[in-house]
Amino acid sequence: MGGPHSTFLPEESLRYADYVVRGEGEDTILELLEHLESGTPLDAIKGLSYRKGESFAHNPDRPLVQDLDASPIPDFGVVHNWGKKATIPIATSRGCPFGCRFCSVIQMFGRKYRFKSVDRVIEELRAAARMDTHIFFIDDNFAANRERTKALLRRIISEGMKLEWSAQVRTDVAKDEELLNLMAKAGCFMVFVGFESINPRTLSLYNKKQSLEDIIECIGKLHNAGIRIHGMFVFGGDTDDIQTIRSTEKFAKRLNINSIQFMMLTPLPGTPVFYELMEQGRIIHTDWAKYDAHHAVFEPKLMTAFELHTETLKAMSHFYSCGSILRNILRGDLFYTIVSIYGKRSLAKIKTPSREYLRQLRSMVAVKFDQKAGRLREYLLTKKKTVRNVVMSRLTEGGIESVFFRTFFEALGKTLVISAEEPHPSRDALTILPVLNGSGAQEEPPKRLVSELYEQYRSTLRHASIVPLETTSLYRACVYLGLLMGIRMKKIRKAYEKAIQGINGKAFDCYALLLISPAEAASQQATSVI
Repeated sequence: MGGPHSTFLPEESLRYADYVVRGEGEDTILELLEHLESGTPLDAIKGLSYRKGESFAHNPDRPLVQDLDASPIPDFGVVHNWGKKATIPIATSRGCPFGCRFCSVIQMFGRKYRFKSVDRVIEELRAAARMDTHIFFIDDNFAANRERTKALLRRIISEGMKLEWSAQVRTDVAKDEELLNLMAKAGCFMVFVGFESINPRTLSLYNKKQSLEDIIECIGKLHNAGIRIHGMFVFGGDTDDIQTIRSTEKFAKRLNINSIQFMMLTPLPGTPVFYELMEQGRIIHTDWAKYDAHHAVFEPKLMTAFELHTETLKAMSHFYSCGSILRNILRGDLFYTIVSIYGKRSLAKIKTPSREYLRQLRSMVAVKFDQKAGRLREYLLTKKKTVRNVVMSRLTEGGIESVFFRTFFEALGKTLVISAEEPHPSRDALTILPVLNGSGAQEEPPKRLVSELYEQYRSTLRHASIVPLETTSLYRACVYLGLLMGIRMKKIRKAYEKAIQGINGKAFDCYALLLISPAEAASQQATSVI
């Protein structure tokens, strides 16, 4: 086995294969074949992993291929069921000088941008042109080196090659008018652009190194050059909420992006995002079949995984609606009429499995929450002990935090008492101590602070049951509180949004909640620590 996933998780792959070829595999697999045929030493093959008795052997990494012209031109005729009308993939380069945090390209192919010679690419294009088919340049960034890309395009034009091709690019192609003109003249049919987000904070979080203004400029200039646009967006960053998804769908329609792909942030193994979310305990599962950017597989900060999943699919269905099909028909655009119909039919096909996954997602999230809340939630949800009154300790009346929580609980139909005093168990109310950024926390997550507070109050409130719930955001804290009281997610979301409006959108950090159960419940519960 080989490829990015096996490269980053070779021992998992060795449960299904005898050998794993890590990284770029052209030379490694040839040496492996030599070993299998003639018995050359296995431990001398760089970039190879394999079983060695009951353990695993991981030979040293192989350096990246420097001469991309050295490998032969792929013969797609040997691929099973490869039809004449199939798109021909051509790679002209490897690597990427950028560093998007959700992307595995750098970890797999390096930051240094390596490319084939123009002569070699032209040779591959001639072979593909004879098949009279569409060409897709599969480079992660076809125009990472603009001067080299221009040289290739000029050569295509000078040789009179009649091609129809598409490629993946960044928004920065729009800053070079000459490049756009050459792309159009050389037969560029469409570009796949990684816009990723219209949320400036999310673009910064992704380390995208582009702005919303860059995106708008890129769309306009590509349209002016007569080049179609397939816009790709990634939802679920820590600064994204439901409104981000809805606004993006409207944005894509307003700016007439020809086709779109709305994806959910997916923590692929090997990426910085994967290790961060794994460390934070926010990855819900590792069923890799769902790691396709069309399933929510982690807990976002400003929405639930359920909301990320449903809102993303909903945005896709709004974009590929009957209205969009009609608009393309009226424009006389047969190609995008077909694309819209295909998009709509594809979404219809995934509705049934998606519903099943959402049921599984709800179950997984519920189980995880029950593990955190323990017996306290079970007690509070009994009919006789439904929580009506809540006390929040160590808050200042009139402060932004108290205004927020008062609005939130009122929207849930609960009575909130704000107390500047130290927490103590109440007979008829749930007492909550929120650990906020004003509570002495310096960095997220303040595990030591939460642990210290827990130990402090456990020793002073010996007859109470104290449950600490670590959170990743203020919204997550509200979700926990609502679920604790048996309230439906839709109502929790509305209460949160109303409370945020009440403080003019100035959200603050909530690192944890210390939940102190009513005094009469203390004897029925075992103290638990999360």
